[in-house]
Amino acid sequence: MFSAMKQKRYPGVKPFEAADKALFFGRQRDIADLSDLIALERLVVLFGKSGYGKSSLINAGIIPGLSTDDQEEELIQPLLVRLGSYQEGQSKTPLENLLGRLREISTETTETAFLDGLAPERSLWYHFNRRQTASGRRYLLILDQFEEFFTYPPAQQQAFKTELAELLYVDTPQAIRRAAAGLDKAQRRLLATPLEVKLLLAIRSDRMSLLDSMKDKLPAILHKRFELKGLTNDQARAAIEKPAISTDGNFAALPFTYSEAALNLMVDKLSETWSAGHSGIEAFQLQILCEYLEGEIIAGRIPNNRIEPQHFESKINNIYEGYYLRLIGKLEPPSARPAAQQLIEEGLIFQDAQTGEARRLSVDADVLVQRFGPPVSQELLRQLESTFLLRREASSSGGFNYEVSHDTLLAPIQKSRDTRIAREAAERERAQAKRRQKRLATLLAAALLALALVTAAVLYVLKLRNDAVREKQNAENALNDLIIAQRAKERIEFKNLLSGIERVLTKNCPDAATLTEFDTQKNKYQEDAELNVKISEIDQKLIPCR
Repeated sequence: MFSAMKQKRYPGVKPFEAADKALFFGRQRDIADLSDLIALERLVVLFGKSGYGKSSLINAGIIPGLSTDDQEEELIQPLLVRLGSYQEGQSKTPLENLLGRLREISTETTETAFLDGLAPERSLWYHFNRRQTASGRRYLLILDQFEEFFTYPPAQQQAFKTELAELLYVDTPQAIRRAAAGLDKAQRRLLATPLEVKLLLAIRSDRMSLLDSMKDKLPAILHKRFELKGLTNDQARAAIEKPAISTDGNFAALPFTYSEAALNLMVDKLSETWSAGHSGIEAFQLQILCEYLEGEIIAGRIPNNRIEPQHFESKINNIYEGYYLRLIGKLEPPSARPAAQQLIEEGLIFQDAQTGEARRLSVDADVLVQRFGPPVSQELLRQLESTFLLRREASSSGGFNYEVSHDTLLAPIQKSRDTRIAREAAERERAQAKRRQKRLATLLAAALLALALVTAAVLYVLKLRNDAVREKQNAENALNDLIIAQRAKERIEFKNLLSGIERVLTKNCPDAATLTEFDTQKNKYQEDAELNVKISEIDQKLIPCR
């Protein structure tokens, strides 16, 4: 896993952490100005475009700066909280989330134990008071990605606003004051000790208008704001150059440099978004480009550890657009990559059906494994974490929640999802077309077979008919032959009869039977010219005999 590997100089999409402060360059002026504002004000709103580095500024700039003061009484304890986007049936309320983080901080003191019976268990004022008394420290409550708060139900938002207002602006809650009559002097003195808690809200600039809904409880919420703008060219150069030459760490890449031409080209390319109305260079894009070049250095594909324009100029657009899929392509085994895409694109982002807006979801690891099944596993989730596509946070249940590491990844993830869905739809259509073609081929084959059978049947019937006709004709021919033979026989017999009559007539007349037979037979041969002559002769001779 990546945790066992050497340190990278550029975190890529992963926000800088407090441990990365030695690599966090270009924001020194912003760190100083925001720190001064926090020191002066109780409530500060940090806002800026997604991708400008608000979380990195907090993690590697503001939080490390709180622990550098040598005077113990001036120390401020940061409490960084991410509420996460609301998921019906899965999410705790914002108040429960914050109370869960507070319970991780020790309250080993008996001085304020009397509050246990006075304050409601869910009171933020109570929990911060107990911890301030135990540690002697002031607190800076930091609510990062605060736009996620507005995804919770209105009743949960209202309860949270009420508790924040009491925490920041009420010296002693009214319920506790009413119950304080029986306290001794030391307890009343502790109760009167000012609770020193400051609040820093970090929110995307395009969600600033949502803060208006908090004015009923926090009327000054928009009075003190700090805008984090994009990096200037000089800030960008520092953020590019200085991590590359740092020797303060165990890095995977040896120190390397950028030529002036490469620096100028990088800054020019990163500045192209200015024309679209942006106020500077996005730290997110800068980190992706630098992380890619660091990877080329580690792989030994850049000679002399010196980056020149030709090492990235022709593929800079693909470096950005292909970043998400490039990280997916590093997963092992390759068969797990489609499942990883589906996990991220369908399980860890939510797209509003009405607005089309996407937001990140923080989901329990066991829920993800159960929902998507093999090859999604705890090991695959750890791989995704090691690529920094996902980040992991401990959950109150003792497990871990996973979420997409940065809002700026949402656009390429959505694009990949839309492309994948379109591709899968096309593949389904092709498969359906093949099935239709197969069905048509089967039907055609069946039709051809049926046609062949019908044709064979017709031919067979025709054959039977022809055979019958031939047999009939043969029978008729045989009958005709028989008739002809019979007639020939009868003719011969008649001729014999005539010959017999002629012999008799030479002496006397034939008997009556012979005459009757002669009269009967002679009519058959009226068409026989030869016999008619003979018949006529005999008829003349028989006149005396009649």
